[in-house]
Amino acid sequence: MKPLEYYATIDTIELARDPDFRMWILQPTSERNRFWDSVKTLYPHQQGTMEQARLLVAGLEATWQEIPETAVMASFQQLQKKQLEQQPEPRRLFFSPRFFRYAAAVTCLLMAGLAGWFYQRTDSVLEYKTAYGQIQTVSLPDGSVVTLNANSVLQMAGDWETQERREVRLTGEAFFDVSKKPQGRRKPFVVHTGMGDVVVLGTRFNVNTRHTHTQVVLQEGKVKVALPKHPDVLMQPGDLLETTNGKTAIRRAKVDANRYVAWRENLLVMEDVPLGEIVERLNDQYGLTVLITNKKLLTESFTGSAPVDQPELLLRLVAATFRLKMSKKENQIVLSN
Repeated sequence: MKPLEYYATIDTIELARDPDFRMWILQPTSERNRFWDSVKTLYPHQQGTMEQARLLVAGLEATWQEIPETAVMASFQQLQKKQLEQQPEPRRLFFSPRFFRYAAAVTCLLMAGLAGWFYQRTDSVLEYKTAYGQIQTVSLPDGSVVTLNANSVLQMAGDWETQERREVRLTGEAFFDVSKKPQGRRKPFVVHTGMGDVVVLGTRFNVNTRHTHTQVVLQEGKVKVALPKHPDVLMQPGDLLETTNGKTAIRRAKVDANRYVAWRENLLVMEDVPLGEIVERLNDQYGLTVLITNKKLLTESFTGSAPVDQPELLLRLVAATFRLKMSKKENQIVLSN
């Protein structure tokens, strides 16, 4: 086992990935119990982190056990035979390889359209939609790749390739990996949202536009954001820009862009996010109705993570953190004192 001091400042994700911690949760022994009791005693400030990581590990193991591996792999092999034009991008391993074998099978099912992925074409408009709880990757004619988050819509002109500008319209959330066209043929790539436009030539960025709120996080390259009644804003990698009802606030301090695009790697990551915003996100992306009876808690911040296909696990982490009771009836989940 690692020295005790290794766990003095470890975060929830790293702890959930730690082999010694996972062995303790899944196969406890007296020796392991003594070691982790010592960690709790030496670093009492880490008890909340340990509880969140425990719930995360236990939730993942339950997911693995619910699906027979032979059935999942059989489905995966069958789907591999279908030559799908769109393939999900490779996922980094955050947990054990077995978890991602299941995630790969589920992703392939989504790609095959068996779980509600919707594509529509008319003479003038191409439209891509994702249902609640689904993620889909779309390859555009210029080589750009768009990853749509759950409950999102991407629209583009039917004659998109002949247009002077590469324009799309987004409702919801998407990550854009924009192709740089060869010199002399370069066309601006424009993402229209309800609050303004994002203009780029070649870059990687995330756009989340729901209700009256739009957020842009730049991971790589440069973008220009054009907002009504505001000067254009030039963004650098790591910048975050948010608008709400036409009001603009820019964080010039660098943010960890990877945190904002973790959903592409099958993770829901919340870092100092108010509970009210978490509730809104889950309602938007999964079609849930989440209620927190103590309204004072809606402004309290929460940090934690869960697999993207287990929003209820994230809510269990919230309940454990704030000592709330969690009850569920159909699609309604209530957190109460």
